[in-house]
Amino acid sequence: MARIFLYIVAGLVVLAVVAITLLAAFKDELSYWAMTPGEPFAALPAPPEPDYADPASWAALPKTRDAADQVPKTPAAADNQATAKVDVFFIAPTTYYNRTGWNAPIDDNDARERLDGFVLKYQASAFNGSARVYVPLYRQATLGAFFPKNRDDGDRALDLAYEDVRRAFRYYMDNHNHGRPFILAAHSQGSRHLSYLLRDEVDGTPLAARMVAAYAVGFALPMDLFSRVYKDIGPCTTPDQTGCLASWNSFAVKDADPASLFDNVGFRYGGVYEANRGKKLLCVNPLSWDISEENAPAALNLGALPTTDDPLGAPDARITGAHCKDGVLYASPPDGKGYSGLVLPGGNYHIYDYNLFYMNIRRNVAQRVEAFLARPRPEAAPVP
Repeated sequence: MARIFLYIVAGLVVLAVVAITLLAAFKDELSYWAMTPGEPFAALPAPPEPDYADPASWAALPKTRDAADQVPKTPAAADNQATAKVDVFFIAPTTYYNRTGWNAPIDDNDARERLDGFVLKYQASAFNGSARVYVPLYRQATLGAFFPKNRDDGDRALDLAYEDVRRAFRYYMDNHNHGRPFILAAHSQGSRHLSYLLRDEVDGTPLAARMVAAYAVGFALPMDLFSRVYKDIGPCTTPDQTGCLASWNSFAVKDADPASLFDNVGFRYGGVYEANRGKKLLCVNPLSWDISEENAPAALNLGALPTTDDPLGAPDARITGAHCKDGVLYASPPDGKGYSGLVLPGGNYHIYDYNLFYMNIRRNVAQRVEAFLARPRPEAAPVP
């Protein structure tokens, strides 16, 4: 019996080695298959369009109880939405990984559970100390839409998602904003949509004078946007600058492989898609809030939030320093303690882009809001 048991164990080890070898050799193909619908975009019906007059089409609103109201256990944090003089329009990242459709129904249970349990909790909540939080539900593109093998179908899915975001933003402006200053913020797919929303709805319009700042985190944005696309909006280079755009993509200091930032995503200039390959990317360090490549030590980290099933806990100060290099933000949080379980291949800390710098983001939002409200703005409508 002992010999039979050893044979079984040996067989399982061989199977495991083979599986690991196949995953390493064909990871791109397997990922593409697992996350991409088997039918073309045109062959699958789109989910029903959200009605933004219905509160059910919003994941978070200032006067509803939702996960964006959470605050970490520290005297430095409070939910001040009831008295805030500024709004944040937050665009959620991809939480839909299903291959049965190119775009998510807004009532997809799995996507909504991830949205409430992670995105609102660890990302959108970072703004509730200084702003009223608005998070629209939208028919987000499934993760497979970003694979370059499927550019046409993927772009059509992303375009549908973006048009929802654009309609939600217009509804927010027409019905909720009432002339108030506002922040735009997002992560991942949401930041992709934010970059186009800036182009189509804010830059070069009167709204640019009311935008406190934009945080397009977790999506690679090329620096040439500021010379080729945006007229009024520049990169954030100081902690209290207003009307600017901040973005970063977090990777481990050791063994990082950020090639996907350059190869798999880009921007459409005048309808022509250009990949990021060969371009300089925007990297604003969330510890120093500038675009230099100087290292910001861990002493500047006011507090990170580990992932947990419980409500937000106490922040971990000094958890990691960070520095930008070649458009990528490099950080070194310790293994364990809630900062390693969701690290993506290539040392990609994408999931933790907000978590690692959570208290710094809260403080910076307050800094920019204070600077914005302190300056004379005769062109701005009064804040109710």
